[in-house]
Amino acid sequence: MKKQIHILEGILILIVILLLGLLTIKFTYHIKHEDVDRSYMWDINFANLVVTEGSKEGKINLKNNNISLDVTLDKENDYYEFMIDIENKGTLDAKLTNYEINVQNPEKILKYKITYINDVSIDKGDTLESNTSKTIKVRVEYPKQKNKVYKSLNLKLTLNIEYSPIY
Repeated sequence: MKKQIHILEGILILIVILLLGLLTIKFTYHIKHEDVDRSYMWDINFANLVVTEGSKEGKINLKNNNISLDVTLDKENDYYEFMIDIENKGTLDAKLTNYEINVQNPEKILKYKITYINDVSIDKGDTLESNTSKTIKVRVEYPKQKNKVYKSLNLKLTLNIEYSPIY
């Protein structure tokens, strides 16, 4: 009888040791593979909106990741141009993951151009280092025409710019 109790005690001790070992392995795996929320370490914002002198009147709306522009130009050589900074105040670099332009230009006469300040095109994958900014330039113009059109033309433009952190 004593022999059976010792065997039973031995089996119980082995089961407890195995359970503790499995729990230790699971806990260690969980700690090593835990996802860390790093989103607080980067901060992308629009700042320093500057409308170029000589521009006609327009309405600009900055909301979340969107820049909206509604402008009406009356005659040849009229234009509307503005520049805005995209700032990364965080500690992580960011890359451009979404860049969409939606334009309503019914007569297709008004021309628009969206670039960085140095006339380099904006592309997905562009990086914005931490604690830096890039300036975007948007220009809408009423070009000279072969067949003269002397009427006010409206252009509505929405630009969606989204960044994600680079870990």
